[in-house]
This record gives sequence, structure tokens and C-alpha cells, in this order.
Amino acid sequence: MIQNVVVGTPVCEPWLMFSNSPEEWTNNDMKQTLFTEERFLPKILIECDIVKSVNEVRKNKPDLVKTLDTVDFHEIKWGKKRVFIQVGN
Repeated sequence: MIQNVVVGTPVCEPWLMFSNSPEEWTNNDMKQTLFTEERFLPKILIECDIVKSVNEVRKNKPDLVKTLDTVDFHEIKWGKKRVFIQVGN
């Protein structure tokens, strides 16, 4: 299951955001990380298998229907699932 997402080109190493050490990143967290250029949040949630469609996001959490354009870090919670998103350039 995907727990971490890196969008675009990160401004710092992803292991600094998602792990305690480079070794932990290489051995565990990198396998649970999606690297994408997609910036439309509902489509990212679909890629992570958190939701089935954009309409599901529109109906249940309309505040998540947005484009991630600025460098930032987000924690998204959907039910019992969580995903951490590092947005780069």
C-alpha cells in the first residue's frame, strides 16, 4: 500500500521527510512511496488506491478537490488510511 507520495522534483531528499535514516528509506519506506508528476490531488488519491473516483472525492471531501501547485507537505486522512504528500517543483 502506498503511504508516501513525492510530487514533482522534491526540494529536499525524500528520506528526510519520510524516514529516520537513509537506510530505513532504502529498506522500507521507498517501497511504499509513489513518485509522480500528477498534481491534481483526487487523481493522486486514485493512484494510491485510497478512492475509486474523482466523484467520490467531490461528494465526500470537496475541500480535497485541488491542485498541488506550491512546494508543501500534506497529510491526507481518508477513513483509516493516511497518505503523506511531499510537493516539490
